Amino acid sequence: MVPHIRFPSLAGLLLVAALAPARDATAQAPSVNGCLACHRGLSDPRFSTPAAVFSQSDVHRESGFACGDCHGGDPAADVKERAHDATQGFKGRPAGQTLIATCARCHSDAELMRRYSPRQRVDQAAEYATSVHGKQLTTGDQKVATCVSCHGAHGIRAVRDVKSPVYPTNVAATCAGCHARESHMRGYTLPDGSPLPTNQLAEYDKSVHYTAMMNGGDLSAPTCNDCHGNHGAAPPGVGAIVNVCGTCHAIFAQRFEKSVHRELFDTGCVECHGNHAVLQPTDAMLDTGAGSVCGSCHSGADDKGAQTATAIRNGIEGLKTRLDRSSALVARIRNDGMEVGEQELALAEARTRLTLARTEMHTSDVALVDRVLAEGVKLVQQVDAASEGSLAELRYRRRGLAISLAAILIVVVGLALKIRQIDRRHAGG
Repeated sequence: MVPHIRFPSLAGLLLVAALAPARDATAQAPSVNGCLACHRGLSDPRFSTPAAVFSQSDVHRESGFACGDCHGGDPAADVKERAHDATQGFKGRPAGQTLIATCARCHSDAELMRRYSPRQRVDQAAEYATSVHGKQLTTGDQKVATCVSCHGAHGIRAVRDVKSPVYPTNVAATCAGCHARESHMRGYTLPDGSPLPTNQLAEYDKSVHYTAMMNGGDLSAPTCNDCHGNHGAAPPGVGAIVNVCGTCHAIFAQRFEKSVHRELFDTGCVECHGNHAVLQPTDAMLDTGAGSVCGSCHSGADDKGAQTATAIRNGIEGLKTRLDRSSALVARIRNDGMEVGEQELALAEARTRLTLARTEMHTSDVALVDRVLAEGVKLVQQVDAASEGSLAELRYRRRGLAISLAAILIVVVGLALKIRQIDRRHAGG
């Protein structure tokens, strides 16, 4: 099991940051950057690649920062010994708490950040200290994610850059860089002592959230950090899951608060919808048969929960059937050339009632659901009545048209016969 996690001391973190004051935003980068000149010529890719990547595209380089601002040393030196001189503040490759302090040296300085990115938050380091990653780091665990694990070390891109590893469409894959690797996650456990799963990405790829983001282009659709947080990443506690889901699904969360299930379900929404593999909800979930959700807990004719599920499902199916029948009738009348604008508006309102019924279903209160369904049924009945009137008018028009056509035909035939008679008289004369 993972050892007991304790809150880190921010004092030590901030002390390191204080000992290495932030680079003055008005200072200019050295005219000669020996770091890049030297490292680009090295044969070992561990040292040459960072220099090449930093030179191509890096948000810090674009703002005028250079290697020495993070690594220390003397960038203007032409020999390694002077460039890596510890008396010049050289610290090499920062890791662990030193890395956090290195990034926080600038990103926790409100005055400095205001000069470069006024809208950017400056509490990332403090928030990270509260995260499951930050807490593990204080125990000496060097495998946990730090700033560079998500943002990269060199070639760092702005969050709004589509190539950034923390751009919304890339977040899940970035988190999976650690969380989908069994070898990396081995030894980490859930609160109950079971191994921490590594299938989160595979499950998320099945979800309605993934589909909305990747196929629908909805960048507001949830990904890992929307539910777990980013710098303060942590799994939602049992009592917080409904609130987390309710951030987007507010109405459903409000209805669930009124439900008997609120006191029975330890993990709230997850009990029925899952967490990472949140599939598209269907009415089939609301049943007690095979493949249903309610049936996993309720069964038998005497089970009150089963009776509630069946009653709500039957009510929903009844309105759906009426809607389908009325919609087909209205479509047929429209195709025959009749005006059906009012009927279509009423059907749209009835469909809204169907959606509201599916929302009220989260209260597990049959009376509330039936009340909404009754409103939908009433609207459909009005549409049916109007449609019957349209059909009667259509039949009347068709009969009138048939009579008119018959009269016209009789007149035409009579004219034809008269013309023939006149022609014969002329021929005889």
